[in-house]
Amino acid sequence: MALRSLALCSLVLFSCRPAGAQTDTASGISGGETVVGTVAGDAESVAWLAGRVFSAPLRWDMKDAAAGCGVLIVTGASSLLDTRILSAADRNRKAAYDRIDDVFTQYGDGLTIAAASAAGYGAGLLLHEPWLRETTLLAGTATLFSGAVSTIVKVSVGRARPYTGLSNHTFRHFTSNEDYLSFPSGHSVVAFSVSTVLSERIGNPWATAALYTAATLTAASRIYSRDHWFSDTVFGGIVSSAIAHTVVQEYEARASRCESSRLEIVPGPASMTVLWRW
Repeated sequence: MALRSLALCSLVLFSCRPAGAQTDTASGISGGETVVGTVAGDAESVAWLAGRVFSAPLRWDMKDAAAGCGVLIVTGASSLLDTRILSAADRNRKAAYDRIDDVFTQYGDGLTIAAASAAGYGAGLLLHEPWLRETTLLAGTATLFSGAVSTIVKVSVGRARPYTGLSNHTFRHFTSNEDYLSFPSGHSVVAFSVSTVLSERIGNPWATAALYTAATLTAASRIYSRDHWFSDTVFGGIVSSAIAHTVVQEYEARASRCESSRLEIVPGPASMTVLWRW
């Protein structure tokens, strides 16, 4: 059942690719390169993206710093609604909502997304479909980077989960106790990472609406299950979307530079000219 679901996800994603999205230049892959060479090039791209994403704060200007402060302000403001929204979720528990909760929890499950990304990447590799391979690579990469940041913040902040019965202002910093790893919501981080990458790569407004709706419902499911506060999902969604956006933008900018920088050999009547265009 799980394998059929992963295969279906890959097929749906392949059908959503934009027309003409067949070029693979970001990692320097050509049509005749081996599978090993392609994978090695993709691994190098991931390493390069890690350097760009995690060093991004060093390149922030005043506008970026203001945006960062804005995230903290929005998160703080959303925490004022934590108990009210949790109470509303508790008052509206139904069997039908329980089933919906189970479905959308899977969309934010890191292992499920990792398996889906691996399946899509493998399909794109074997079928020689660069767009599918690149998109699933970026989705997995964005999820990995966002998850790393989320884990560091979770352990550092040590916020008590709602199901403990403690308040949303209870903290136990630098702990590995699962009961105190509420902030931010890991499922929200995964869901918004994937939705952001797919939205930007597909470039269709209807797909964007569906993807962000799925991510939002995933975040809501974590509040409904009493695993997270509202502000946990807000912070997780904003930060992971920003990281995923950076991953896609950096990757595609690098692809554009690779396309514009190329070696050309121009034959003449009695000579041959070698040109390097950039």
